[in-house]
Amino acid sequence: MAKKQFKAGAYGVIAAILVAVMLIGLTAFAFISRYNGFSDEKIALSYADTIVQTGDGYNALKVSAVSKNQKFGTFVTDAYMAPYINDGEEVEQNPAIGTGTEEEAQLLDSIYNTMYDFFLDLINNIGLENYDEFYSTYFAKLKEVRADVLNDEYMDTDFMFSVFESNVETYGESLTGTEEKLADDEKTVIKEASTGIYQTMFGTDYKLTATVKDKKILSDDEVKAYADGYKDRIVTFIQNGDTKAENLESEKQDKMIAAYDNLNVADSINGVSVCTVSVCDDKGNEVASTEINVIKIGNTWYVDNTNSDTSPLYLAYSTTPDTDL
Repeated sequence: MAKKQFKAGAYGVIAAILVAVMLIGLTAFAFISRYNGFSDEKIALSYADTIVQTGDGYNALKVSAVSKNQKFGTFVTDAYMAPYINDGEEVEQNPAIGTGTEEEAQLLDSIYNTMYDFFLDLINNIGLENYDEFYSTYFAKLKEVRADVLNDEYMDTDFMFSVFESNVETYGESLTGTEEKLADDEKTVIKEASTGIYQTMFGTDYKLTATVKDKKILSDDEVKAYADGYKDRIVTFIQNGDTKAENLESEKQDKMIAAYDNLNVADSINGVSVCTVSVCDDKGNEVASTEINVIKIGNTWYVDNTNSDTSPLYLAYSTTPDTDL
């Protein structure tokens, strides 16, 4: 079958609709996240289920400690995109960009598809759970690919988020499968039908359900020891961020350092819940199980992504996605 591709031309037909749906989705996600944040089990399930259903370790971090002191998008921008952002520096784009022509569509298709192949390599060799290395490597490569395809040096956050989030979505669809979708003209194929890896693994009408099958609330002394361990882990992580920021101009350097510093919530931890999450198929067979450590700060719970092994939740990691779906 034909290789699944991002089609920039077809995408333009429904761009306005997608933006509206995305804004509604983000609003709903923010509301649900705030509501779930008052429950250790719900926040653990939200985190785990996001990964289980579509392999999306990117959006899962929105309910983790990463997002306690900053918006997740701001963290990604300041910690990983900052070295490449130059849209305010009078750097010219390829003249085809923004024209809405077939030439532009083909150029963008090339970037999105090349980066998706690279995304799959990172999935299999690094894994989204190792997000610091994953994002750093991805955006460095995106700069190279854009320069090769468009022959320009322009980079802004809209472009970087667009390509990356499209790759995240395409990967999820490679797991779940897709139905054919047509544009309003009922002729233009916006999305091709495909069989997903999960459908091959679990059956066409598969269903995966995550539940918390066990939970342990740590004592006050255990919480203090846990917070000390969190600080030890995150300090090393922050030091790596400081090293990456050394060669940036002052404003970007300050933002990157702050983005990493914001991850240190150790002194604010006042509760810890260890949730054992089980994932079962529609026959009741357990297909994955792991412990998710959830920390309480004030009245709100966050997943401690520095100390939760999510690798069992990436059910297709051992199966290379078929890019010829």
